[in-house]
Formats: sequence, C-alpha cells, structure tokens
Amino acid sequence: MTQSPVFVINPKSHKVNMQGSILTQIAVDYGDIPIVNFDGRTPLDEALSPLLQRGRDTIYVEGGDGTVLAALTTCFANRSSGAPLPRLAILPGGSTNLAHQVLGLKQVDAGALKQRLDQRHQGNLRPELTAHKALLIETSETKTPFVGFLLSTGSLARLMLYTQENLHGKTRGWVSIARAIFQLALFPRSTKYADGQPLIRPGQFTRIDSDASEETAEKAFTILSTFRELSLGLSPFWGRGEAPIGFTHAAWPIRRLRLGIAKAVLGGAPKSLERHGLTSEGCSELVFRTEGPVILDGEELPMPKDKTFKVSVSPDLEFIR
Repeated sequence: MTQSPVFVINPKSHKVNMQGSILTQIAVDYGDIPIVNFDGRTPLDEALSPLLQRGRDTIYVEGGDGTVLAALTTCFANRSSGAPLPRLAILPGGSTNLAHQVLGLKQVDAGALKQRLDQRHQGNLRPELTAHKALLIETSETKTPFVGFLLSTGSLARLMLYTQENLHGKTRGWVSIARAIFQLALFPRSTKYADGQPLIRPGQFTRIDSDASEETAEKAFTILSTFRELSLGLSPFWGRGEAPIGFTHAAWPIRRLRLGIAKAVLGGAPKSLERHGLTSEGCSELVFRTEGPVILDGEELPMPKDKTFKVSVSPDLEFIR
C-alpha cells in the first residue's frame, strides 16, 4: 500500500507548544509532503480540502482532540464531493489526547516516523490499521456533520468549559479535569460556572427520536461516545451491549450528590451508579433538544436556533497504528 500523506500540525496545542512538533522536525527530509498549520482561527478545510481533492490519502495529525475533530470533519465535508475518506495517523500533541490513546500511533518518536515514511512508496507496505466508527453530529444549520468521538451536554459540558477557563493555566488536560472533578466532589454546590450559578445543575434534555422512552426530563448531564473507555480509567457505558454508541445520562437531582460524583469518578459498579440516578444504554442514533452547552471532543458546538442535534455513527474509519 502506497501512501500520499499530508501533515496537519496545531502549533498552539499544549504539547506541541511546550515541546515542539515532531512532524516539523522530520518534514525537512520530505519536501513532497505538504504541511498544514492549524491554530483554530482559520477553518482547517480551507487549507486541507484542496489537498484531499488532489489525492492526499493519509493525514498525520499532531495536535489534541480538537485538532483530530477538525481533521475528521474536513474529511467528511470532502466526502460529499466524491473524495474517499483518508486514513489518519494520530500523534499526541494537545492537552487532551483521548483519540491518540485509543486509536493513535504506537511509536511517535522521530526515528520511527521517518522509517514509516521512508517505506510509504513500497506497494507491499502493510501498516497495522484499526477500524473504528465516529460520532456524526448534525443540526438544521450544518451542511456537513461535525465528526468526533465524545459528546457531552449539561453539567459535564460545563465542567469541560470550566476546566479550560479556570484550570488549564495551572495544569493541563485530564490532570486538570481530574482536579475539577475532585473540586466538585468536595464542593458540588459552591463551585460556580461563569454565569454565577452552580456548575452542577439541572438542564432540559429532550430526546425526540423514535426510540425515545420519555418526552422531556431534567438531566444533570449526558455523555455519548463510540469509545468504550475514556481517560482516567473511566468506563461510563455499562448498558451498551453491541450498540455502536454508548449513551449515559444522569437524572436530576443526583441522589447523594457528593457520593454519586465520587463513585462516577472512581468507576463505581453499574448497580451502585444506578442508585444515584445514572442510566446507561446503547443506541445507533438519537435526536435531542437541549439548552446547551454541547461539547464534542473538547470543543463547544454552535447552538442552532431550534436547539436540536442529531447523533449517528460514521462508517468504519481507518487509523494507522
């Protein structure tokens, strides 16, 4: 299998910014590989889409989960124009690197990458591949879907934003998220969001697809993913079965709030979590309406006027390991 790669580098991702870019280090040896620097200010598709349309079939992504989200979303935007979906090779470059943890390259040092790239023109090259589905997030205002792996709403989405705004300056990534969760476990009602209200509070979450078992309900949070496990050893999807999407939601109020948060963080048994109002199930598609915020792989999604989101799954995507 030959490869025609492109490098996508986020110079502002935490690890790249602090330690430098591995792809930039080796790019000088490969003048035929285009480099796209993506810092989140200019849409990635402006620079990446023309390269995909000219036949680039492998994307090396060095950045955090938000950079992977931007790359996958661009891939699907070009799928409608007939371009095949490229393979992704993910390096850890951000403050959160869940996509790399589950699907990324196993060897990311410069020597291993150069050896891999030196072999890309060999027709007998058979890299290790992992196939995995992603979440497709559509609204009435999107032409093509957002494509990622972990979606959250309500208090959990606010936790992500709170962490970015208040704690990333001290620690980064899942360490700072763990700090925020620990703070919530100790002070669940006094930890305040940017609007001055408690971070953990009820929000409207109305599932409106054909499989909905209830018309409307107040939820503390919801979380959906095609992954079975998350960082920090969390396994929040216990009723999923073989469904492609794990869907866990917490009723409001959370019974015995401090203990419920602690059990969720420490990986409590399903029956124990259910006693605190958490429910986990599996699905292949759902449509919901919410007041927001809605976070996908660490990035806040724009809220459509009808406040409605459709979640489905992609075909199998290929990730080079």
